[in-house]
Parts: sequence; C-alpha cells; structure tokens
Amino acid sequence: MWIKIITEHEEEKIVYLPPENGENQNFEVTVSFGKKSEKAQVKFDMSLEAEGGSNFEEPLIIKLSEKLVSDLRINPSVTYQMKKKGRNLIIGPTIGLLLGPHDYIYSPNHMKKYSDRFGIYEKIGGLIYAFSPKTIDWQNGEVYGLYYDNSKKQWRFGIFPVPSAIYRRDFHSKKSDIRRLINVTNGRMFNSWRFGKFYLYKHVKKHKALAKHVPATELCSSYNQAKKFIDDNRDVILKPIYLSRGRGICIINKENDGYRVFDYRNSGNKEFLLDNDAALKDFFDKNNNLFDKYLIQKHLVLAKIEGAAYDIRLVMQKDKTSRWKCSGIECRVAAQESLITNISRGGYALTLDKALEKSFSTEKFNLEKIKNEIDDLCLKLCESLDSIGHHFAEFGVDIALDESGNSWIIEVNVFPSFKGFKVMDYDTYLAIRHTPILYAAHLAGF
Repeated sequence: MWIKIITEHEEEKIVYLPPENGENQNFEVTVSFGKKSEKAQVKFDMSLEAEGGSNFEEPLIIKLSEKLVSDLRINPSVTYQMKKKGRNLIIGPTIGLLLGPHDYIYSPNHMKKYSDRFGIYEKIGGLIYAFSPKTIDWQNGEVYGLYYDNSKKQWRFGIFPVPSAIYRRDFHSKKSDIRRLINVTNGRMFNSWRFGKFYLYKHVKKHKALAKHVPATELCSSYNQAKKFIDDNRDVILKPIYLSRGRGICIINKENDGYRVFDYRNSGNKEFLLDNDAALKDFFDKNNNLFDKYLIQKHLVLAKIEGAAYDIRLVMQKDKTSRWKCSGIECRVAAQESLITNISRGGYALTLDKALEKSFSTEKFNLEKIKNEIDDLCLKLCESLDSIGHHFAEFGVDIALDESGNSWIIEVNVFPSFKGFKVMDYDTYLAIRHTPILYAAHLAGF
C-alpha cells in the first residue's frame, strides 16, 4: 500500500488511519521504520478518506503524530509504502548507500553522481540515503547523511534510522563497523566483502566446472619462484592482488635468452628488453615490491580485433527475485600498441556481437555457442561465489577469449565500473544503475 504522511500535532505516539470496514475501535501496533520500532496507538480518523494506495501517484493519506515521526526519524515529505503484518505496521523502504570513512567530502554536490540511479524511484518510493560509518550513532540506532529528495531532484542532509537494507559502495571501512551493520540488518547489506585476485583463483580451482577456465596462477613470492614460472609459461603477467582497472600491471615475455617487459605500473608505459637472466634478476631486485601482494599468471594469447587484444566485461547483478542475471556486456578493446584492455588507458568499448564478428571467422566458429558458453560460465561463477558465505549482489566479471574461442576467467570485481556502457548503450547503463536499488527494496521487504 502506498501512503503519504501528514504530521499531526500530538505528543503521544499515534497513527491515524481512515475508517476501515466500519471499524472504529482503537488498538496498539508496533510501527517500524528502518531498524527503529515504536509502540503506537491506532485511531481511526473520519476526516481521512479510504481511497488511494494502489500506486505512487495516488497514495493513501494517513496521519502520524509528531512524537512518532520524531522518534522513528521519519521524513514525512516522502511517499512510502506500508505493510500490515498482524499488529505491525512497516513503513519503507529504507535503503542505505554505505560510503567510505571520508565523511567530510560527502555533500549534495558530491552525491550528484548517484542521482541517475533514481529513474525507478516511483516503483519503490521510500527513503534512500547515503552515509558513512563515521556518522553512525550506534547508541540511538541512527545515521547522519544525505537523502535523495525525488520531488526536487536534490540531495539533502538529515538524520535517519539505520536502514533495513544497505548497498555497500566503499571498501575502506573498519571491519568492526561492517560486522555491526551486517548484524543489525540481519545480513541485508550486500557487497559485504571484497576478495582479492588470488582468493578468487583458489576458490575457482575448487570447482571442477570452473577450474579449467583459469590460467596457471601463483602468488609471486621470490625471484627464484618467478623465474621458474616464467621458464614454464614463457609469457606471464604480474598483477597486484587488490587493484583493478589495469593498475599496477607488468607483463614479461620470454624471447630467446632474453625477456621483453611491458611495464604499466605508472602512467608512462614502458617497454624494454632484458638481455639475459642476470638482467631479469636485476630487474626484480630493483622492483622487489612485485613480491608484495602480487600474483603471477600465465599471459594468454587473446583473440584480437584489428591487432588489438580485448576482453569482455559482464555485469552480473541480482534482481528483485534474488536471482543472478546479466545486466550488460561490453567488450573492452585495447589501444593500439597496448596489452591492457582498459578504457581509461585509451581503449574503447564494443558490443559482444561486433567484437565476435570482428575477431572470429563465422565459417570456423559458432558465435552463438561462444556467447552461450560465456553466459553459462558467468552464471555458474556467481552462484559458486554465493557459497562463500558473504552477501554478494553485483559483480563485474572479466572474461577473455583466446584465439581458439575458449573462455577464461580473468577477474571478478565487487565494485565494478560501468563507464563503457555510458557511451556505448546509455539505456543499458541506466538499467545497471537501477538494478541494485530495486534489489535493496526487495531486501527491505518491498
């Protein structure tokens, strides 16, 4: 039922409802808003019409006393949904966007980049607000942050209850704060944990159907271990475990007795030749940070478009039925002379159909079969990650195709970027932005 709230000047906790089926006997209920609940008296008000409530545009008008509104931290300017469960009234949804610990930067201007997520607001209504772990008042179960005023298309400051569902948008918060939010929301905070690349590799290797889709990978721990891995695989890529978007990558290809290095760790990409093993040893000695939280992986010979390598980003999200679905696919083609398939490094986005047409002969390859295999692989991967025990609802899955059309799992991002979609297919971009909000409303019970 959709409702619009009028505040009544009253010091007691009272809910005023329109008469229903001739009932006029007052009774007590528990009113819940976010993670706050208060006992209140229900009174039937003859001045309220028992009309509306079926949609956002025509809500049922109810009244709440100022005391109840204040204690529950309800914003009466918002259109809500309300559910009755016995003697319980649940008003919502209340959805939180959990930002990082840098609360001093969060302003209405900063929050504008989130505003395009609200194209579906009239499907769910309720209070959607952003907050930092640093602005939580644990004693009173409240947060200070900014809510989205859909009528004015603006972000405004306020104090709210701890929300019923939380969409985690940052991974630099204290573990203790995250654990408390998971507990207080009964596990309804999604994207609750961010894993590293090597954790993903170990997880995938445990699953027979997935294990054949990951290249040989090890933690990079010493020169001797790295040298042996290079000798065994010839072409390798060194990746930082906890960075994404092509940052910190170094590629080494064995060429006869020497080694060609493509160093993408800094903004100025470097390519140079190491003449022999001694030069390789010297390179690692001077760059011993490559042994600090880096992994070393066989570098695949990828399918190419006009000589440029590409990979495939699939945005996997849970919908309002809690099932994984693919919300969008983009192919990221590397810039010429680059081995890194990242748009921010000069690459460009392409649809999967166009990428397959440009990189594989339709006479030799069944392109529809390749697409189905990619979809099936990503679905199995997401379902397997659910078994870890954390609450996931959004992944950016990076898949590479080799020259034979085989699919390889490259990376899974819990905090994916969608920049390519914004240029390539804006409607898909918006659908991706909307889906987590719809899922959060589902978690909140609406």
